[in-house]
Amino acid sequence: MLALGLAACTSPGSGTSGSGSDAGGGSGAEGLPDTLRIMSIRALTGPVSFAGLNAQKGIDLAIAQIEADGLLGETTIEVDSRDSASSPQEAASFASQAIADPSYVAIVGPEASAQATAVSPIVDQQGMPTVYVQAGSEGVVIGDYTFRITPPAASYFDLAGDYAEQQGVTTASVLFNSGNPTLVQLGQEVVPELAAEHGFEVLSTGGVEATQQDFTTPASSIAGEDPDAAFLMVQGPQYPVAITQLRQAGYDGELIGMSAAGAGNLSSAGEGAAGFVWPTNFTAEQDVESTRTFVEAYREEYDGEEPNNYAAEAYDAMWFLARGIAEAGSTDRAAVQEGLAAVAGEGFDGAQGEITFEGNDARVPGVLVRWDGSAEVPVEAGS
Repeated sequence: MLALGLAACTSPGSGTSGSGSDAGGGSGAEGLPDTLRIMSIRALTGPVSFAGLNAQKGIDLAIAQIEADGLLGETTIEVDSRDSASSPQEAASFASQAIADPSYVAIVGPEASAQATAVSPIVDQQGMPTVYVQAGSEGVVIGDYTFRITPPAASYFDLAGDYAEQQGVTTASVLFNSGNPTLVQLGQEVVPELAAEHGFEVLSTGGVEATQQDFTTPASSIAGEDPDAAFLMVQGPQYPVAITQLRQAGYDGELIGMSAAGAGNLSSAGEGAAGFVWPTNFTAEQDVESTRTFVEAYREEYDGEEPNNYAAEAYDAMWFLARGIAEAGSTDRAAVQEGLAAVAGEGFDGAQGEITFEGNDARVPGVLVRWDGSAEVPVEAGS
């Protein structure tokens, strides 16, 4: 475990949503054991490992702060990280192992929607509190025991519609990753809805394979249509190639994406991706006090490294769990679920800013960012 020694006032997630449990005699807070265990099911290898590895850093930072803060008395948190790679079956198997072992209090669920939708029916039926990072598709938050700390992209994606309207967009083409449920939803449902609301016409909608890295054909097709804007709903590592090949095909219109374009995924495209915009739930440069506090702590812990949305979301997930456990004053799974529901009912300020919930599903205002050729920066209203 890390040992940052950060005071409560410096932790964006510090404090509980209600009375919680006070530090009492013995090693843990009253009703809590000396150590509590949480299973974290992450993609630490495979095509979306960039998300899992960054999430792990956010989890580690949060644990250090929670323990230094004293939220759980002297109780320590042990996180058992399991690598689900790209396998829904593996993720479901890990969840079943956690359920069968009474020492596990809760699960931090996998980022990939395909894995999350395999896990959710199991944990909800068996009463295991599970908090997801990412996993933005339907079929993830399905009952009392499933929570999601990453707001679905669709919940703040209207920022992209506002931007398109401000830029005078009248026509658009859409390209989406057909292997990712969240990206399919954005491409086939959300963008067309934005078109109707913001007065532009969708000329075409096309899908690409989950791991595709050659976009020559769809890039040529979009360039031939010459829309005012191209919406790219693909996975992070696909963005540099897709943008580069669109520009090489002669397309010079607006390029709009989603949060997977962040986390440094555009670095390899450099100036070639300059001007690319996307709505996101978090950027390190957003002007929110709780975000600034998190960013400063993260930079200090990781030698000046800039946190991305995956780290911020996992950090918030771990604080959410700790607050729920403190609210429960117990590691009984049913009590923890009730504690999490109470925290969700009140909301809290975290790395992502002001977090509220619709049921068990988090919401944030969101922010529009632009890649300037070397970094992502917030887009000023109207620009």
